[in-house]
Amino acid sequence: MIPWWRTDVGTAEIRAVEEAILNRHVNQGALCAEFERRLAERLGVPYVVTCTNGSAALYMALCACEVHPGDEVIVPAISFIATAHAVMLRNATVRLVDVHPDRPLIDARLIESAVNDRTRVIIAVHLNGAACDMQAINAIAKRHHLKVIEDTAQAFTSIDSHGDMLGTMGDVGTFSMSIAKLMTTGEGGFVATKDSRIYEQLLRARNQGVLEIRNNVFDQFGFNFRFNDMLAAVGLAQLASLPHKISAVRGIYEFYRDGIRDLRFLNMMPCQLQTGEVPLWSQVLCSDRERVVELLQERGIQTRPVNPPLCESPHLCSMGDYPNARRLAANLLGLPSGPNQKTEDLSQVMHALHEISDQISERCRLSDEGANARS
Repeated sequence: MIPWWRTDVGTAEIRAVEEAILNRHVNQGALCAEFERRLAERLGVPYVVTCTNGSAALYMALCACEVHPGDEVIVPAISFIATAHAVMLRNATVRLVDVHPDRPLIDARLIESAVNDRTRVIIAVHLNGAACDMQAINAIAKRHHLKVIEDTAQAFTSIDSHGDMLGTMGDVGTFSMSIAKLMTTGEGGFVATKDSRIYEQLLRARNQGVLEIRNNVFDQFGFNFRFNDMLAAVGLAQLASLPHKISAVRGIYEFYRDGIRDLRFLNMMPCQLQTGEVPLWSQVLCSDRERVVELLQERGIQTRPVNPPLCESPHLCSMGDYPNARRLAANLLGLPSGPNQKTEDLSQVMHALHEISDQISERCRLSDEGANARS
């Protein structure tokens, strides 16, 4: 089976963890501090706070931005459910906004109509390395005195067309280090900010509301979202291989883009490689997606359909229509990707896509003819 995602954690990470244990670096300590320093340097920000995972990073960011029960938070209609769940954990309301018709990113032109006197935060989700229009989003936030959180779980190291690093342009940027990310510690996350006050609030949110447990004054809410030095050791080893990882995923995107040009049932999801976007996964808009997934599965190839739009999650109680989100979520498909995907496996995937092309194209033609006849 060719997996939909392949990344390796190997000798360098094993040695780093072994050294951490032998040197008694186990819980959150010196290696976490060094990892945070290196991440801040990579992002060009003064402050980074590591935590247990990307979901915790979102929750901590909402705490630091003073989101309270009854407040509203604007969220794009396509995102991983963690974005919405973090808002719900603050007993705040998720206010969905539709995405662009050609990319699953929040449409800044629709945000202002969703703002009301209960709105406190806009969450801009940079899906799959693609950059939201942060200039427009920040301008709206400034007009309405709102905070901006960048959910950068899928976009670490991506740069927008203005040369800015994603996750550094809002008030807070949140990141994930789960297994299907460019840099992984198995599980883990971190939060970046340029604001010293927000930085202190992030530290408190991570640590039961206090800066140091030994000086116990429990005067505000927090929880235990602390990272640890063993995972930080893995992260430091992963940081060293980032240039290779970035080059690899960009190369895989170009391989698919060039190889499917003549396949009518697939369209590559746009990625601005020339400006610095880093496509974590290679995704296509796919006609007859279910059949394509089935035919590739028969050939031993895993794929990953995009998650359903958030408007289809009944517990979010969303109102309104989100046609772009529904259409994109119904047709987007992730092809086998990852910085350590084997070259021979990629070639096998491409061969399979061309092999099934006639069959899928014929099904699409018959479907179109049936639709025209009914109309």
